[in-house]
Amino acid sequence: ENTVLTRPTAQRYGVNPITYTLSAGVGDIGLRGLQLARIDSLEFGDLKLRNVPCIIKNPPLRNLPVKETESISPPALGLSMIIDYKARKIMLGKRLPQEPVDFEMPLRLHRLATVRGTVNGDHPANFVVDTGGEVISISRATADSLGRPEPHRRIALKVFGSSGWDRDAFLMPGVDLSFDAIRYTNFPVVVLNLNAPSALLGFQLGGIVGHKFLSRYRVGIDLERSQLRLKEL
Repeated sequence: ENTVLTRPTAQRYGVNPITYTLSAGVGDIGLRGLQLARIDSLEFGDLKLRNVPCIIKNPPLRNLPVKETESISPPALGLSMIIDYKARKIMLGKRLPQEPVDFEMPLRLHRLATVRGTVNGDHPANFVVDTGGEVISISRATADSLGRPEPHRRIALKVFGSSGWDRDAFLMPGVDLSFDAIRYTNFPVVVLNLNAPSALLGFQLGGIVGHKFLSRYRVGIDLERSQLRLKEL
């Protein structure tokens, strides 16, 4: 939802906090108070940005398998982007070139970019387009709405996100998903607690589509046309 610096990086480059903000993500912390700041200048290749709002991850999370890292959210800066997973390249700009695509979906941007999907044929849901995520997941609320009987034993998973460990995450097999003309049949999904980010956004998140979904395509997140554009690789 924003450009992110870790506390050591912010201190190293003299990026000082101005105020605090609330953030929320996957993990047992839920809502997380973090510092807001401004980066005087930021460069990525030929792209030069000035006065960039950012979040400093302070206080940092502890007891995670990997350290928190810096990140950038082009949509938060008003930039559209094309991600070519095969070529390992990203293109950023105010406008994207017109390219032939296989799928186009309406894109909604409210702090996070989301698209509409359907679970098991008759359960519409908002899915976060998470280029930094790994799997396809649904929220606990969406899973509960499917009306499935409680299994005798869940397939527990160890999942951590931007708000720590989700200790109740589990794998749910046999789910049907559709995104426009894209179909997943009898597919295993990760079930996550998305109550905190849903509360912060003001609407119910139905799930997340990450690398497992996106890496099959040349992905265009087009803010000018409010579209997610996918070209099969």
